[in-house]
Amino acid sequence: MQSGREDNLEARYAIKFCVKLGKSAAETSEMLTTAYGPSFMSQATIYRWHRRFREGREQVRDDDRSGRERDVRTPELIDQIELFLNEDRRASLQAIATHFEVGEATVHRVVHEDLNMRKVSAKFVPKVLSEEQKQSRVEDSKEMIEFITSNAGVLESLVTCDESWIYCYDPESKRQSAEWKHFDSPRPRKARRSRSVGKLMMIPFFDCHGIIYIHWVPKGQTVNKEYYVEVLREFRKRFRRKRPEHFHSGQWHLHQDNAPCHKSLLVTNYLTEMGIKTVPHPPYSPDLAPCDFWMFPKLKEKLRGRRFEDVEEMQEAVTSVLDSFHLEDFKGAFQKWLDRYKKCVDAGGSYFEGH
Repeated sequence: MQSGREDNLEARYAIKFCVKLGKSAAETSEMLTTAYGPSFMSQATIYRWHRRFREGREQVRDDDRSGRERDVRTPELIDQIELFLNEDRRASLQAIATHFEVGEATVHRVVHEDLNMRKVSAKFVPKVLSEEQKQSRVEDSKEMIEFITSNAGVLESLVTCDESWIYCYDPESKRQSAEWKHFDSPRPRKARRSRSVGKLMMIPFFDCHGIIYIHWVPKGQTVNKEYYVEVLREFRKRFRRKRPEHFHSGQWHLHQDNAPCHKSLLVTNYLTEMGIKTVPHPPYSPDLAPCDFWMFPKLKEKLRGRRFEDVEEMQEAVTSVLDSFHLEDFKGAFQKWLDRYKKCVDAGGSYFEGH
Protein backbone atom coordinates (compact mmCIF):
# COMPACT_ATOMS: atom_id res chain seq x y z
CA MET A 1 0.00 0.00 0.00
CA GLN A 2 1.04 3.68 -0.08
CA SER A 3 4.01 4.63 2.03
CA GLY A 4 2.83 8.20 2.62
CA ARG A 5 1.02 11.27 1.33
CA GLU A 6 3.75 12.11 -1.24
CA ASP A 7 3.67 8.56 -2.62
CA ASN A 8 -0.09 8.91 -2.90
CA LEU A 9 0.24 12.06 -4.97
CA GLU A 10 2.98 10.59 -7.13
CA ALA A 11 0.84 7.57 -7.93
CA ARG A 12 -2.19 9.73 -8.74
CA TYR A 13 -0.14 11.93 -11.08
CA ALA A 14 1.08 8.76 -12.79
CA ILE A 15 -2.49 7.45 -13.15
CA LYS A 16 -3.65 10.80 -14.52
CA PHE A 17 -0.77 10.74 -17.02
CA CYS A 18 -1.77 7.25 -18.19
CA VAL A 19 -5.38 8.36 -18.63
CA LYS A 20 -4.20 11.29 -20.76
CA LEU A 21 -2.31 8.77 -22.92
CA GLY A 22 -5.48 6.72 -23.35
CA LYS A 23 -4.31 3.75 -21.30
CA SER A 24 -6.94 1.40 -19.85
CA ALA A 25 -7.26 0.77 -16.14
CA ALA A 26 -5.69 -2.67 -16.54
CA GLU A 27 -2.75 -1.25 -18.51
CA THR A 28 -2.30 1.52 -15.95
CA SER A 29 -2.30 -0.98 -13.08
CA GLU A 30 0.27 -3.15 -14.86
CA MET A 31 2.54 -0.18 -15.57
CA LEU A 32 2.45 1.11 -11.97
CA THR A 33 3.08 -2.36 -10.59
CA THR A 34 6.06 -2.79 -12.92
CA ALA A 35 7.48 0.63 -12.00
CA TYR A 36 6.84 0.72 -8.25
CA GLY A 37 6.11 -2.85 -7.19
CA PRO A 38 2.88 -4.66 -6.23
CA SER A 39 2.73 -3.14 -2.73
CA PHE A 40 2.85 0.49 -3.92
CA MET A 41 -0.91 0.88 -4.45
CA SER A 42 -3.78 -1.60 -4.50
CA GLN A 43 -5.44 -2.43 -7.80
CA ALA A 44 -8.82 -1.26 -6.47
CA THR A 45 -7.38 2.17 -5.66
CA ILE A 46 -5.72 2.43 -9.09
CA TYR A 47 -8.98 1.54 -10.80
CA ARG A 48 -10.92 4.05 -8.66
CA TRP A 49 -8.61 6.97 -9.46
CA HIS A 50 -8.40 5.93 -13.13
CA ARG A 51 -12.18 6.15 -13.37
CA ARG A 52 -12.21 9.56 -11.67
CA PHE A 53 -9.63 11.03 -14.07
CA ARG A 54 -11.33 9.42 -17.06
CA GLU A 55 -14.61 11.07 -16.02
CA GLY A 56 -12.94 14.50 -16.03
CA ARG A 57 -11.44 15.01 -12.59
CA GLU A 58 -8.33 17.21 -12.60
CA GLN A 59 -7.57 17.47 -8.87
CA VAL A 60 -5.08 14.84 -7.67
CA ARG A 61 -5.31 15.82 -4.03
CA ASP A 62 -8.13 14.68 -1.73
CA ASP A 63 -11.15 16.95 -1.58
CA ASP A 64 -11.18 19.36 1.32
CA ARG A 65 -13.06 18.11 4.37
CA SER A 66 -14.48 20.27 7.09
CA GLY A 67 -14.92 18.72 10.48
CA ARG A 68 -16.22 15.19 10.94
CA GLU A 69 -16.56 12.91 7.91
CA ARG A 70 -20.12 12.77 6.66
CA ASP A 71 -22.24 9.68 7.19
CA VAL A 72 -22.63 8.01 3.79
CA ARG A 73 -24.78 5.15 5.09
CA THR A 74 -27.94 6.68 3.70
CA PRO A 75 -31.20 5.05 2.55
CA GLU A 76 -30.21 5.85 -1.03
CA LEU A 77 -26.87 4.04 -0.69
CA ILE A 78 -28.57 1.05 0.94
CA ASP A 79 -31.02 0.80 -1.98
CA GLN A 80 -28.20 1.15 -4.52
CA ILE A 81 -26.11 -1.57 -2.89
CA GLU A 82 -29.12 -3.88 -2.78
CA LEU A 83 -29.70 -3.39 -6.51
CA PHE A 84 -25.98 -3.96 -7.13
CA LEU A 85 -26.07 -7.27 -5.23
CA ASN A 86 -29.22 -8.38 -7.02
CA GLU A 87 -27.25 -8.13 -10.27
CA ASP A 88 -24.03 -9.68 -8.92
CA ARG A 89 -24.52 -12.02 -5.96
CA ARG A 90 -20.80 -12.87 -5.86
CA ALA A 91 -19.49 -9.31 -5.56
CA SER A 92 -16.90 -8.80 -2.81
CA LEU A 93 -17.14 -6.08 -0.19
CA GLN A 94 -14.06 -4.47 -1.72
CA ALA A 95 -15.63 -4.40 -5.18
CA ILE A 96 -18.81 -2.81 -3.79
CA ALA A 97 -16.80 -0.24 -1.83
CA THR A 98 -14.77 0.62 -4.94
CA HIS A 99 -17.88 0.96 -7.10
CA PHE A 100 -19.65 3.33 -4.70
CA GLU A 101 -16.46 5.03 -3.46
CA VAL A 102 -17.14 4.33 0.21
CA GLY A 103 -15.24 2.46 2.88
CA GLU A 104 -15.44 -1.31 3.22
CA ALA A 105 -16.58 -0.87 6.84
CA THR A 106 -19.59 1.10 5.62
CA VAL A 107 -20.41 -1.57 3.02
CA HIS A 108 -20.04 -4.29 5.67
CA ARG A 109 -22.58 -2.56 7.92
CA VAL A 110 -25.00 -1.97 5.06
CA VAL A 111 -24.86 -5.57 3.85
CA HIS A 112 -24.96 -7.28 7.23
CA GLU A 113 -27.03 -4.90 9.36
CA ASP A 114 -29.31 -3.02 6.94
CA LEU A 115 -29.85 -5.71 4.28
CA ASN A 116 -29.43 -8.64 6.70
CA MET A 117 -27.43 -10.61 4.14
CA ARG A 118 -24.52 -12.99 4.47
CA LYS A 119 -22.29 -14.64 1.90
CA VAL A 120 -22.58 -18.42 1.76
CA SER A 121 -21.05 -21.04 -0.48
CA ALA A 122 -23.24 -22.82 -2.99
CA LYS A 123 -24.62 -26.16 -1.84
CA PHE A 124 -24.09 -29.07 -4.17
CA VAL A 125 -27.28 -30.91 -5.11
CA PRO A 126 -27.75 -34.13 -7.11
CA LYS A 127 -29.28 -32.22 -10.03
CA VAL A 128 -30.70 -28.85 -10.94
CA LEU A 129 -34.34 -29.87 -11.05
CA SER A 130 -36.77 -28.75 -13.72
CA GLU A 131 -40.27 -27.66 -12.74
CA GLU A 132 -41.61 -30.93 -14.12
CA GLN A 133 -39.19 -32.93 -11.97
CA LYS A 134 -40.10 -30.91 -8.89
CA GLN A 135 -43.77 -31.58 -9.55
CA SER A 136 -43.02 -35.29 -9.92
CA ARG A 137 -41.27 -35.26 -6.52
CA VAL A 138 -44.27 -33.54 -4.94
CA GLU A 139 -46.79 -35.95 -6.47
CA ASP A 140 -44.84 -39.07 -5.50
CA SER A 141 -44.28 -37.69 -1.99
CA LYS A 142 -47.99 -36.97 -1.56
CA GLU A 143 -48.80 -40.49 -2.78
CA MET A 144 -46.39 -42.00 -0.24
CA ILE A 145 -47.69 -39.82 2.60
CA GLU A 146 -51.25 -40.89 1.83
CA PHE A 147 -50.20 -44.53 1.51
CA ILE A 148 -48.33 -44.57 4.84
CA THR A 149 -50.79 -42.53 6.90
CA SER A 150 -53.90 -44.34 5.65
CA ASN A 151 -52.52 -47.84 6.23
CA ALA A 152 -51.66 -48.55 9.85
CA GLY A 153 -48.35 -50.33 10.26
CA VAL A 154 -47.36 -50.03 6.62
CA LEU A 155 -43.99 -48.53 7.54
CA GLU A 156 -43.11 -51.86 9.16
CA SER A 157 -43.78 -53.69 5.90
CA LEU A 158 -41.60 -51.52 3.65
CA VAL A 159 -38.28 -52.93 2.48
CA THR A 160 -35.72 -50.67 0.82
CA CYS A 161 -32.47 -51.32 -1.05
CA ASP A 162 -29.77 -49.65 -3.11
CA GLU A 163 -26.21 -50.11 -4.38
CA SER A 164 -23.07 -48.39 -3.10
CA TRP A 165 -19.28 -48.73 -3.38
CA ILE A 166 -17.28 -49.48 -0.24
CA TYR A 167 -13.54 -48.70 -0.37
CA CYS A 168 -10.63 -50.47 1.29
CA TYR A 169 -9.50 -46.99 2.28
CA ASP A 170 -11.66 -43.87 2.39
CA PRO A 171 -9.86 -40.86 3.93
CA GLU A 172 -11.27 -39.00 6.89
CA SER A 173 -13.33 -35.93 6.18
CA LYS A 174 -11.93 -32.54 7.18
CA ARG A 175 -14.39 -32.36 10.04
CA GLN A 176 -13.51 -35.81 11.33
CA SER A 177 -9.82 -34.93 11.54
CA ALA A 178 -10.41 -31.73 13.55
CA GLU A 179 -8.61 -31.56 16.92
CA TRP A 180 -8.90 -29.38 20.00
CA LYS A 181 -5.82 -27.20 20.50
CA HIS A 182 -4.64 -24.24 22.56
CA PHE A 183 -4.40 -20.87 20.84
CA ASP A 184 -0.60 -20.92 20.98
CA SER A 185 -0.32 -24.53 19.73
CA PRO A 186 0.62 -25.16 16.09
CA ARG A 187 -2.17 -26.20 13.79
CA PRO A 188 -2.14 -29.95 13.06
CA ARG A 189 -1.12 -30.91 9.54
CA LYS A 190 -2.42 -33.73 7.44
CA ALA A 191 -1.35 -34.99 4.05
CA ARG A 192 -4.02 -35.03 1.37
CA ARG A 193 -5.08 -38.59 0.61
CA SER A 194 -7.41 -40.17 -1.90
CA ARG A 195 -9.58 -43.26 -1.90
CA SER A 196 -7.97 -46.59 -2.56
CA VAL A 197 -8.33 -48.44 -5.83
CA GLY A 198 -9.64 -51.50 -3.97
CA LYS A 199 -13.41 -51.37 -3.66
CA LEU A 200 -16.47 -53.58 -3.64
CA MET A 201 -20.13 -52.89 -4.32
CA MET A 202 -22.73 -53.80 -1.70
CA ILE A 203 -26.50 -54.03 -2.08
CA PRO A 204 -28.23 -54.00 1.32
CA PHE A 205 -31.90 -54.83 1.84
CA PHE A 206 -33.44 -53.70 5.14
CA ASP A 207 -36.64 -52.63 6.84
CA CYS A 208 -37.46 -50.86 10.11
CA HIS A 209 -36.54 -54.05 12.02
CA GLY A 210 -32.99 -54.30 10.66
CA ILE A 211 -30.87 -55.87 7.94
CA ILE A 212 -32.52 -58.59 5.88
CA TYR A 213 -29.84 -59.33 3.31
CA ILE A 214 -26.52 -57.87 2.11
CA HIS A 215 -25.35 -58.85 -1.34
CA TRP A 216 -21.71 -58.30 -2.29
CA VAL A 217 -21.19 -57.88 -6.01
CA PRO A 218 -18.11 -59.83 -7.24
CA LYS A 219 -15.24 -57.77 -8.58
CA GLY A 220 -15.69 -57.06 -12.28
CA GLN A 221 -19.39 -57.89 -12.27
CA THR A 222 -21.76 -55.32 -13.77
CA VAL A 223 -25.12 -54.92 -12.06
CA ASN A 224 -27.31 -55.27 -15.15
CA LYS A 225 -30.93 -56.38 -15.33
CA GLU A 226 -30.07 -60.10 -15.55
CA TYR A 227 -27.76 -59.94 -12.56
CA TYR A 228 -30.18 -57.84 -10.53
CA VAL A 229 -32.92 -60.45 -11.01
CA GLU A 230 -30.58 -63.02 -9.45
CA VAL A 231 -29.96 -60.64 -6.54
CA LEU A 232 -33.73 -60.32 -6.04
CA ARG A 233 -34.11 -64.10 -6.10
CA GLU A 234 -31.60 -64.47 -3.28
CA PHE A 235 -33.16 -61.58 -1.36
CA ARG A 236 -36.59 -63.22 -1.64
CA LYS A 237 -35.22 -66.42 -0.07
CA ARG A 238 -33.69 -64.47 2.84
CA PHE A 239 -36.83 -62.41 3.27
CA ARG A 240 -38.97 -65.55 3.45
CA ARG A 241 -36.73 -66.93 6.18
CA LYS A 242 -36.30 -63.71 8.20
CA ARG A 243 -39.75 -62.12 7.79
CA PRO A 244 -42.11 -65.10 7.34
CA GLU A 245 -45.17 -63.20 8.60
CA HIS A 246 -44.79 -60.51 5.91
CA PHE A 247 -43.74 -62.94 3.21
CA HIS A 248 -46.75 -65.22 3.60
CA SER A 249 -49.26 -62.40 4.03
CA GLY A 250 -48.01 -60.67 0.91
CA GLN A 251 -48.64 -57.34 2.63
CA TRP A 252 -45.22 -55.83 2.07
CA HIS A 253 -43.69 -53.49 -0.50
CA LEU A 254 -40.23 -53.07 -2.00
CA HIS A 255 -38.69 -49.63 -2.44
CA GLN A 256 -35.89 -49.09 -4.95
CA ASP A 257 -34.64 -46.10 -6.91
CA ASN A 258 -34.89 -45.53 -10.66
CA ALA A 259 -31.63 -47.13 -11.75
CA PRO A 260 -32.00 -48.63 -15.26
CA CYS A 261 -31.61 -52.21 -13.99
CA HIS A 262 -34.35 -51.61 -11.39
CA LYS A 263 -36.83 -50.35 -13.98
CA SER A 264 -36.07 -52.81 -16.76
CA LEU A 265 -38.87 -54.92 -18.22
CA LEU A 266 -37.11 -58.12 -17.11
CA VAL A 267 -37.04 -56.98 -13.47
CA THR A 268 -40.59 -55.61 -13.62
CA ASN A 269 -41.87 -58.92 -15.00
CA TYR A 270 -40.05 -60.87 -12.28
CA LEU A 271 -41.52 -58.69 -9.51
CA THR A 272 -45.00 -59.12 -10.99
CA GLU A 273 -44.54 -62.86 -11.32
CA MET A 274 -43.44 -63.15 -7.68
CA GLY A 275 -46.24 -60.88 -6.43
CA ILE A 276 -43.76 -58.32 -5.11
CA LYS A 277 -45.41 -54.90 -4.92
CA THR A 278 -43.30 -51.74 -5.21
CA VAL A 279 -43.72 -48.12 -4.14
CA PRO A 280 -42.85 -45.11 -6.32
CA HIS A 281 -39.60 -43.22 -6.08
CA PRO A 282 -39.21 -39.87 -7.87
CA PRO A 283 -36.13 -39.44 -10.11
CA TYR A 284 -33.02 -37.65 -8.79
CA SER A 285 -34.17 -38.06 -5.19
CA PRO A 286 -31.46 -39.56 -2.96
CA ASP A 287 -32.85 -37.33 -0.19
CA LEU A 288 -35.95 -39.55 -0.23
CA ALA A 289 -34.12 -42.90 -0.05
CA PRO A 290 -33.19 -44.30 3.40
CA CYS A 291 -30.02 -45.86 1.99
CA ASP A 292 -28.75 -42.49 0.78
CA PHE A 293 -29.88 -40.15 3.55
CA TRP A 294 -29.20 -42.55 6.44
CA MET A 295 -27.51 -45.94 6.04
CA PHE A 296 -24.66 -45.22 3.62
CA PRO A 297 -23.54 -41.93 5.27
CA LYS A 298 -23.74 -43.48 8.75
CA LEU A 299 -21.86 -46.60 7.66
CA LYS A 300 -19.12 -44.81 5.72
CA GLU A 301 -18.53 -42.32 8.52
CA LYS A 302 -17.57 -45.26 10.74
CA LEU A 303 -15.24 -46.65 8.07
CA ARG A 304 -13.45 -43.43 7.09
CA GLY A 305 -9.76 -43.36 7.95
CA ARG A 306 -9.53 -47.12 8.40
CA ARG A 307 -7.37 -49.11 5.99
CA PHE A 308 -8.31 -52.68 5.09
CA GLU A 309 -5.82 -55.10 3.60
CA ASP A 310 -8.37 -56.88 1.44
CA VAL A 311 -12.07 -56.97 0.65
CA GLU A 312 -12.68 -59.80 3.12
CA GLU A 313 -11.43 -57.63 5.98
CA MET A 314 -13.53 -54.76 4.66
CA GLN A 315 -16.65 -56.95 4.52
CA GLU A 316 -16.11 -58.00 8.13
CA ALA A 317 -15.79 -54.34 9.16
CA VAL A 318 -18.99 -53.41 7.31
CA THR A 319 -20.87 -56.27 8.95
CA SER A 320 -19.55 -55.24 12.36
CA VAL A 321 -20.67 -51.63 11.89
CA LEU A 322 -24.13 -52.65 10.69
CA ASP A 323 -24.48 -55.04 13.63
CA SER A 324 -23.85 -52.06 15.93
CA PHE A 325 -26.96 -50.29 14.62
CA HIS A 326 -29.85 -50.62 17.08
CA LEU A 327 -33.48 -51.36 16.36
CA GLU A 328 -34.28 -47.76 17.32
CA ASP A 329 -31.87 -46.55 14.61
CA PHE A 330 -33.78 -48.41 11.90
CA LYS A 331 -37.18 -47.32 13.21
CA GLY A 332 -35.96 -43.73 13.47
CA ALA A 333 -34.72 -43.80 9.87
CA PHE A 334 -38.09 -44.95 8.58
CA GLN A 335 -39.88 -42.27 10.58
CA LYS A 336 -37.50 -39.70 9.10
CA TRP A 337 -38.41 -41.09 5.70
CA LEU A 338 -42.03 -40.04 6.21
CA ASP A 339 -40.92 -36.66 7.55
CA ARG A 340 -38.79 -36.14 4.45
CA TYR A 341 -41.73 -36.75 2.15
CA LYS A 342 -43.56 -33.99 4.02
CA LYS A 343 -40.56 -31.64 3.74
CA CYS A 344 -40.38 -32.31 0.01
CA VAL A 345 -44.02 -31.31 -0.41
CA ASP A 346 -43.52 -28.19 1.74
CA ALA A 347 -40.47 -27.24 -0.38
CA GLY A 348 -42.47 -27.53 -3.59
CA GLY A 349 -40.32 -30.41 -4.80
CA SER A 350 -37.00 -28.59 -4.32
CA TYR A 351 -34.18 -30.21 -2.38
CA PHE A 352 -34.74 -29.30 1.24
CA GLU A 353 -31.43 -30.26 2.91
CA GLY A 354 -30.10 -27.44 5.08
CA HIS A 355 -33.37 -25.48 4.90
